[in-house]
Amino acid sequence: MCEDACRVCGNERGNRLHRAREMFAGTRDEFDYVECASCGTLQIREVPDLRPYYSGDYYSLRPPVQESSTGLKRRLVRRAMSFMRARAARYYCGRRRRFGELRSPLGRLLASRAGRVVIGFPDYLKETRLDLRLDPGSGILDVGSGAGGTLVALSHFGFQDWVGVDPFVAEDIAYESGVRVLKAELSDLTRQFDLILANHSLEHVPDTRAALRDIHRLLKPGHYAVVRIPVVARAWREYGVNWVQLDPPRHLFLYPAQTFRPLAEETGFAVDEVAYDSTAFQFWGSEQYARDIPLADERSFFVNPSDSVFTPAEIAAFDARARVEQRARRRPGNLLPA
Repeated sequence: MCEDACRVCGNERGNRLHRAREMFAGTRDEFDYVECASCGTLQIREVPDLRPYYSGDYYSLRPPVQESSTGLKRRLVRRAMSFMRARAARYYCGRRRRFGELRSPLGRLLASRAGRVVIGFPDYLKETRLDLRLDPGSGILDVGSGAGGTLVALSHFGFQDWVGVDPFVAEDIAYESGVRVLKAELSDLTRQFDLILANHSLEHVPDTRAALRDIHRLLKPGHYAVVRIPVVARAWREYGVNWVQLDPPRHLFLYPAQTFRPLAEETGFAVDEVAYDSTAFQFWGSEQYARDIPLADERSFFVNPSDSVFTPAEIAAFDARARVEQRARRRPGNLLPA
């Protein structure tokens, strides 16, 4: 047992200590995590200097691939869009009710850009039941954006005011599309936004409460923040310190779903939708770590999906397990309105 007090609920009794290795890059540096016996939160015991663990090779800090301007590229894109637009029209016709009979601005925007929506628009936004009250001029902030790959991709969907913030980028970044990434802390920002995304970034911050308070401060009243985090659940219980989404030392706090909700409410939010979108990654990534194979290893399914340590049948089995988990829960995304 561990005598460290939980930094989320304050519990001091019955907490457990776990020693886990850095396995994304495969340095195998060891870090201690405290598991709270009361609220179930996993928290790193001591936050190290994190800069070496967010090097230029870290996936979110890699510069996004920019679309080529060559005539061949444009022709291929136009052909793909034409083909997908025809398919998308049928797809959205059948799901028109999901977007409020297309009365909401987001619904109209998605319908008008149906071909592009099918190619790459995030499911956790596309499939939400909530009206996010967006139009092309909406201001959208991505917290922990890395080099801005998600923003650059989403800028093709007609939104014009995209801002990212990440303290680990080397410097401010400005793309031709208008996307801006600021090398800054969330607390440095002052303007308000129509939508704030925290897409697998809150687990990286040393003070979740402070981050949520800043998000609430920066969000226009009546609008939504979309928070996606790894949830302490079945994969942790099955794999323990080999759970791929523990990700030492970058992930500082990981919460059970029942613990994160009151934390959000404590910082001023009301929770309108809670759902789950974990994929087979939680299984095959953890299996790799249990076999001492880092995520960045050449044998990794992350690096070489066609020539990894797993057979196609094994990957299919992991996918099936993930679908079972999904059916047992609800829908993608974790949405918090102001």
